[in-house]
Amino acid sequence: MDQFAGLGLICSGTLLKRTKTCGKPHCRCARDPKARHGPYHEWSWREEGRLRHKIVPPEKVDLLREAIRNYRTVQELLGRWERESASIIFGEPERKSQPGKKMN
Repeated sequence: MDQFAGLGLICSGTLLKRTKTCGKPHCRCARDPKARHGPYHEWSWREEGRLRHKIVPPEKVDLLREAIRNYRTVQELLGRWERESASIIFGEPERKSQPGKKMN
């Protein structure tokens, strides 16, 4: 599992690019959807069972995007490691159930 070593930073969640209206009635964003403020990058993640949000400064977007990609890689590697471990323990490949088929 040397694949974990070179991953670097990890963060769960999602990074979104958003535009916003400010609420001022005479602002250009109130009249023209193409004139909204932004774009802003917003990071959403779960912490202690609650959904959290944070505006990400432009200079941190690429680093966070990489950390989220690394987190997903870790999740994929852990899943594979778990399946391989079960195969070693039980001496047979783990089978995923298929919809509409009976499990014996």
